[in-house]
Amino acid sequence: MNRKSHMTCLIGISTLLVSACSQTENMAKPVVAATDTIQTQATVIAINRPEREVVLRGQDGTTMGYALDERVRNFDQIEVGDVVTAQYYESIAIAVEPATGKPTIKDTSSDQRAPLGDKPEANNLRIRELTAMVEDIDYSNRLVTLRGPSGQIRKVKVGPDVTNLEAVRRGDQVRVRHTEAIAVAVTE
Repeated sequence: MNRKSHMTCLIGISTLLVSACSQTENMAKPVVAATDTIQTQATVIAINRPEREVVLRGQDGTTMGYALDERVRNFDQIEVGDVVTAQYYESIAIAVEPATGKPTIKDTSSDQRAPLGDKPEANNLRIRELTAMVEDIDYSNRLVTLRGPSGQIRKVKVGPDVTNLEAVRRGDQVRVRHTEAIAVAVTE
């Protein structure tokens, strides 16, 4: 999967996630969702092949050196003057819903690298989804006590942007889905 289709897939996931959150919101339980995408480019200005190191100059003129391990396939294809483009995507969605079981945590990830012989390219997608049980609510101070997957208890201050806190009840479940993706590619 190339970088463009990978990022398109991530945006599609985000759209589905926000859509699902909107449906939950219609049930009057609180939902919060946010996404952000950052793209940056840098130019390769020096290469130390024996040490697998590159020096990049960013768009703002700053330079940074990187040691690249064997996971960077096709290192020998990198040349001075190549442009490195990195895209970072992050989303988080938090929804309160009726409990469906014990608190859980689930991690999913996928990695992709460039085919042999191509310029280096890599994509990484990580999704962490966890649920926690609402143990107690202090409505006047906007504090919710949650019990996580391993039994830990945490008090969370709920911000003023959550306008329907009164819909949350003891025994509800809080679902948090955090998605991160990075796509990095070297182009001529």
